[in-house]
This record gives sequence, structure tokens and C-alpha cells, in this order.
Amino acid sequence: MGEAGRELPGLARRLVRATTADEAAAWLKELNDRHGRHDDHLKERTVAKQNPMHARGRKWWRTHERLRRAYFRLVRPNRAGVLFAFRDPAVLKGGGPLPSTTNQLEGGVNAVAKRALDHHRGSSEEHMRRCREWAVYMLAERPGPMALVTPEHWRTRKGKPAGNDGPMPGTMTAVQEPTDGVDAYESGFGIRKGWAGRST
Repeated sequence: MGEAGRELPGLARRLVRATTADEAAAWLKELNDRHGRHDDHLKERTVAKQNPMHARGRKWWRTHERLRRAYFRLVRPNRAGVLFAFRDPAVLKGGGPLPSTTNQLEGGVNAVAKRALDHHRGSSEEHMRRCREWAVYMLAERPGPMALVTPEHWRTRKGKPAGNDGPMPGTMTAVQEPTDGVDAYESGFGIRKGWAGRST
């Protein structure tokens, strides 16, 4: 890995500690200095003759591809202007400081939406979308689900009776099939082998 690889994780950890514009500028300077020191190292190439086992049809490849990829994962967001978006005055609009990571979003919002989808496996894609929207809506500060109910929802509708809700016809096992495009595989239903703790 070398010195270049050892420096990068520490630099990445210091990224979230940059809470002011001056600290962000200092961090970017450190990133550029690091690149200047290790540029030749990152540009090294390996040709297929040197390592034919890893050629996979290529004539050459970057020797330190993973290290280059990690470096450019820090450079590209900065070039796009989103690396320090949490410090951007246009984003803050006079408000308080924003968190520098999305950890609160991942644990507070995304986890709830994923759990709701997990509890409704087998639903159609439209139903899953509505389920996710509802889960996120209920995380609002003051959700008002009854405000979404209109008088039309309370009216009884005269129409055809509900169809047969039994198993899907034409299936060999007469088991209800999941909706198209939904992976309803349950890992515990496969064929099991072994002794399962029984003694001989």
C-alpha cells in the first residue's frame, strides 16, 4: 500500500471534521498536496506481460487502481461543488449549521422506509412506492393522515363484488404467486441437509 495508501484514510476521516470554510480550504489544500507528492505513484501502470494472470484481456492497467479510485472519490464531489455543500451559504440560507454526514438520514428515515418495504414484501411496485411514501410521511413533525381522507372515501360504492381471492389458477401447487418483479424468496424454505444437531 505504501505511504500514499496510509495517508488517505486519515485524510478522509478529517473531512467530516471540517466545519468552517477555512477548515474546508485547509482540507482541500492537504488533499492537493498529497496528490502532488504521490502523483507519480498513482500513475504507475502494469502491463499484461508483467502479470498475465490479471490481464483479463487488457494490455495494461493502473497498478494502484483501488487507491486511485479512492482518491478520485474525494476529488469528483469537490469538482462538482457538493463535497462541502453543508457549508455552502446558498444551502444554509442563513440557518444553522448542517450535519456533515448523512448518518441521521440513514438511521432515521431510510431505515424506516426499508423496514416498511420489508414488511410488505410481495406487493406490487406501485404499492411499494405508496408504502414508502407513507412511511416517510409519518415521520413528519406533525403528520395528519386524516387530512388526506376526503368525503368520497367514506361513500360506499356499488359495483361488482370482489373477485375470487383464492390461489392463482393454473399453478401446479395452487399457491398464490408473488407479483411480477418482486423477489419473494425466503431463505429458510430451501432443502436442508445435515444432522441439525442430532447425535448419531
